[in-house]
Amino acid sequence: MLSLFKKELNTFFGSMLGYLVISIFLLTTSLFLWVIPGGFNIIDSQRSSLKYFFELAPWLYLFLIPAITMRMFAEEKRTGTIEVLITRPITPTSIVLSKFFAALLLVLVSLIPTLLYFFSVYQLGNPVGNIDTGATWGSFIGLLFLASVYIALGLLASSITSNQVISFLVAIVLSYFFFLGFEFLSQIPLGNAVQNFISTIGINSHYRSISRGVIDSRDLIYFIAITLLILSISRIFIVSKSQNHKVNSKNTAQIILLVLLLVVASSFQLFRFDLTAEKRYSLSSISKELIKNQDKPILIEIYLTGDLPAGMKEFQEAIIEKIEDFNAYSPQKIDYRVIDVYKIKSESERNKFIEDLENSGIQPVNFGHKTTEGLSTKQMIFPGVIVLSEKKGIALNLLKNNPIFGPDENLKNSIELLEFEFASAFKNLQQIEKPVVAFLQGHGEADTNETGDIRFRLRENYTVINATSIELIENNDIEVLVIADPTQRIEEQDKFCIDQFLMKGGKILWCVDPVFASIDSLSKGMTTIAFDRDLNLRDQLFNYGVRLNADILQDAVCIEYPVNTAPVGQPTNFVSAPFYYSPLALPNPKHPVSRNLNNVFVEFASSVEPVGENPTVSKTIILATSPYGRSIQTPVEISLMSATNPPDQSLFNQPNIPIGILLEGEFNSAFANRITNEYKIAGNKLNRSKPTKIVVIADGGIIKNKVRNRNGQVQLQPLGFDQYSGQTFGNSEFIQNCITYLSDDQGIMEIRSKVVKLRMLDKVKIRDKKVMWQLINTLLPLILFIVFGIVYSLLRKKKYSKNSK
Repeated sequence: MLSLFKKELNTFFGSMLGYLVISIFLLTTSLFLWVIPGGFNIIDSQRSSLKYFFELAPWLYLFLIPAITMRMFAEEKRTGTIEVLITRPITPTSIVLSKFFAALLLVLVSLIPTLLYFFSVYQLGNPVGNIDTGATWGSFIGLLFLASVYIALGLLASSITSNQVISFLVAIVLSYFFFLGFEFLSQIPLGNAVQNFISTIGINSHYRSISRGVIDSRDLIYFIAITLLILSISRIFIVSKSQNHKVNSKNTAQIILLVLLLVVASSFQLFRFDLTAEKRYSLSSISKELIKNQDKPILIEIYLTGDLPAGMKEFQEAIIEKIEDFNAYSPQKIDYRVIDVYKIKSESERNKFIEDLENSGIQPVNFGHKTTEGLSTKQMIFPGVIVLSEKKGIALNLLKNNPIFGPDENLKNSIELLEFEFASAFKNLQQIEKPVVAFLQGHGEADTNETGDIRFRLRENYTVINATSIELIENNDIEVLVIADPTQRIEEQDKFCIDQFLMKGGKILWCVDPVFASIDSLSKGMTTIAFDRDLNLRDQLFNYGVRLNADILQDAVCIEYPVNTAPVGQPTNFVSAPFYYSPLALPNPKHPVSRNLNNVFVEFASSVEPVGENPTVSKTIILATSPYGRSIQTPVEISLMSATNPPDQSLFNQPNIPIGILLEGEFNSAFANRITNEYKIAGNKLNRSKPTKIVVIADGGIIKNKVRNRNGQVQLQPLGFDQYSGQTFGNSEFIQNCITYLSDDQGIMEIRSKVVKLRMLDKVKIRDKKVMWQLINTLLPLILFIVFGIVYSLLRKKKYSKNSK
């Protein structure tokens, strides 16, 4: 077997054809990756990754590997030496395996010069070395497994003919069919089970998984099984003229039985290793447990497609990869299809389709790009999906557009949140009953119009109701209580009801203003007074572990309002000026509630601070001012003139003053040592709570949207919308996240903590030394291979010259 192995290597490198084939492969690969503009160009992508090489390699291998294998059996048949081989004391299996491993070694030789691409990307990374090494080596492993199937198919083609050209063409056709043909066949409507089975026979789905750097036992077993099966078929063709049919049939049957056992084993996930540095393709234990409960097939419609820029193309791939990660653990098939809106030829039908998408919740995004003619144009893209199961559908807008971040950072944040978005959608699909969120009424709280936007957004996942204090005790279905900007004193009986709701394990979101100040009053005159508001809540919240301060906050990072700067009697002259009493508060970047959110718009906010020493209650600041904040004790006069005559900037020296705080644990009742019989509340008083959570935000307006009344029609503006700048800040998502976190008993919100590192190339290096790196990666692999060929020829010549003596 070893002699035959060496013979194949010597034959390949003993002819110019072998060197020519690998040289063409290396040159073509280098040109696509480093020189020719397009979807495979590493420099154009600006990404510090070799993913484009692993996407390109299967197509180039369609020609390289058939060129390597085309003569291995065909030449033996043409010259008649195959009969001699079979009669020698070497088994047909050894013959096939020797040629297989020789071809595999030749493929490995063709890959060694491509390690230069890894070195180049490593050096061009920003900073140097900013490449995911684990994922890269995992992808090389996947490429070798792909090559093993191609080699087996090439040997099969060579075993059925004595013509090398026919062998070459048949190998290309077979390899292409196994790579993509089964995927095309799986589109035929034969039922989900049959379609899924046909799809799994093909190479692409398995290679796509392993080429990311994810080593899954099901993919490995597939490649091993399919390779053994094809090699066993080749063996049948080789020994078809052998006289010992009985022994050959027995050996072939044993191999096929082994393959079938491997195929059965491939349906079970024995292990799965994510080799990426930040475990990018690993699901959290929460997501795994959640998706294992999925009892119905899921279809995900992806609308992000078309002529996309590099960043959006990467985002589309990340969406598909995340779906496949969930599919790896789901007992039911999670299928997806990519829908291109612009392939709808009829303009009226296309517009109607786009309108339906918008009505379902998918928001289009405009982006500019250059056409092939060099003209700049704008096009709408739809970076969202609809998750469907039976008759229920959930729309997900997956692209997060935070104005405080650049495009690359927003893309990174969007990729990080994909697992959370899909996990939340799957959870909602599995829910039989929605959790109940109640808005407290009876104390001058914000009305249904002022909380209309957040109520509308919550209704997709929750049942939203109004409730009085007494109803909190009577209704055991309420999961979260929202106290939205009460303006009247909350009496002791109502406080007791709220307290007992918390003691029973209820969760509470407090959005309260401890200080009264009105922007409407300010707009009617140049000044207003901010003063302490007695809501009768300070003692209760203090008992739970948080203090509401009677101050008002200023921040250098704030909203700008138009202010009339013209002197009295002169024509108005409005200019935009910062209004320091309207901070753009910063969500905590390290907590899942507030991570990756836009700034939150607050107005006349106060500060909160953790107090008490209850060891069972943890306290986390989730919303604060910028590093340039300032606290002013009330009462205080507030004037619009502060916008045009700002205070000394040195006064803004209090960094990150807390505005919102999360408390989790077992709380002591605020009424533990008090007589409560007079309240006449049914049931026994509880003095200590079950494990639960509360969020306290010292700004009632954070949850209120603006309401306009025009021509008798009530119009609600989006929560967090600033009419002067036209921006919508992160209020809505922040409040939704708070409620989701409070009601989340499975820990799904923790998934938002996932971090994906942004790996970019150094633009300065590329700009200054682009040609140098193109020449290195185009010429040096060829030079290295040519040097190898010269050394190999000299050593071979030296060996044979000694033997001749």
